[in-house]
Amino acid sequence: MERAEKIEILRQLVKIQSVNGNELAVAEYLKRVFDQAQIDCHVLPAGDRRANLVAEIGSGNPVLAVSGHMDTVAVERADWNQDPFTLTTVGDELIGRGSCDMKSGLAALVIAMIELKERKIPLNGTIRLLATYGEEFAEQGAADLTAAGYMQGVSALMIAEPTGYNICYAQAGSVDVTLTSKGKTAHSSMPKMGNNAVAHLVNALVQIQENIATLTAGIKNEVLNTETLFNIDVFHGGNQVNTIPNLAEAQISMRTIPEVSNATLIKTFETTLAQFNAANGSDISLQVNMSVQPVVGDPNGRMLRLIQRLGQPYLAKAKFTPTELKITELAAKSMGLALGDKVIPAVGAPGGTDARRFLIDQLAGADYTVFGPGNFSSHQANESISATMYLDFIDLYEELFPAYLADQA
Repeated sequence: MERAEKIEILRQLVKIQSVNGNELAVAEYLKRVFDQAQIDCHVLPAGDRRANLVAEIGSGNPVLAVSGHMDTVAVERADWNQDPFTLTTVGDELIGRGSCDMKSGLAALVIAMIELKERKIPLNGTIRLLATYGEEFAEQGAADLTAAGYMQGVSALMIAEPTGYNICYAQAGSVDVTLTSKGKTAHSSMPKMGNNAVAHLVNALVQIQENIATLTAGIKNEVLNTETLFNIDVFHGGNQVNTIPNLAEAQISMRTIPEVSNATLIKTFETTLAQFNAANGSDISLQVNMSVQPVVGDPNGRMLRLIQRLGQPYLAKAKFTPTELKITELAAKSMGLALGDKVIPAVGAPGGTDARRFLIDQLAGADYTVFGPGNFSSHQANESISATMYLDFIDLYEELFPAYLADQA
């Protein structure tokens, strides 16, 4: 496949607006690409224009699962210098929503599989692509594939999320909850005639945050390089300034670590709210929107070590754009990585991936890696990927996948 065709596949993926949905269109496009290459591929619709996709080359065991998601986050068009859904070339940068997170990684997996088949490279096992919907919210596509048995018999899992020349083998868990406070409307000159839903919710949040802080104080996971994180991300309440509000809602996101379980954190919410409601005459309810566990893979896993060995020549020749260097420097500092090292580090990260759904039965010790083209510009305006890195990762995957299966034979 020529360079221009590889860029065109990424261009077509970026063009499909799969912002928190519409992954069926992405899956249908990829199926046409796979069908042309005569690769076994199945689109698995999930309703409302959503779908997963599964494709395989090779046969038998071992099975190497590789994965990427088809959705992207939303855009604020005013913040972009160009149409976010038109892949734009500026020097070596390919700019567009999803170019980094993670349509470049997904395209690299697809192209690597096609070229391995076209070149008739012997495979001592199966390469199984699991392309998912809904990763950016709740990772439901991966949960569906796992429930349908597509992770059964898998020896190793590699997710092509953007890491650049770093390997991630551990992710924090997540707990997302919604608190709803119900009160009674009254004129603000007579507050005792009402019941202020906003005031109750604000005070309850303060108490919850204090109790969570006490529970998690001084507890950190060294692999993930983080403690439990607590964020109040959404708050709605009230309609006008002279009316006591009868309704308020808040959404809280927590990043979790193995040392403080999701269940313990949720229980703290429940206990605090029960005590607060009883003491203050409030009516605040809790809904758990998502609870996924942290995943910590094997730091000595076969795939991880193979990536470090085969990826070293690519890292040694890599050139980074000024944008990539700036973003990578900031990200490396926040993750505790040394700059300038010509070695591919293996680290944990507070962010999450579909692995938390795929590895639900093996949350610790799996042969699991996250390794894909990218520069930490995910979720930002003017998101971009280095064309050189994108193309290099395709070549690297074509070395890596057969080598892994051969090592396992």
